[in-house]
Amino acid sequence: MSPTMELLYHYFVGPPDPGRWPEELRNNPAAGHGMYSFEQGLRLGLLLVVECLTPDLLNGP
Repeated sequence: MSPTMELLYHYFVGPPDPGRWPEELRNNPAAGHGMYSFEQGLRLGLLLVVECLTPDLLNGP
């Protein structure tokens, strides 16, 4: 993994924390942390899309 990706991963996802996982996945650390990581990545991607599109949406055609 590149140093940049590793830095971003540890910043946005961090170490495994069962308190952040869906209740049904608390007994499955790999699936729980994977689901949480996916959720955070999707959330970040959507926030980036909104930031990129906001000027276009506000200025209109």
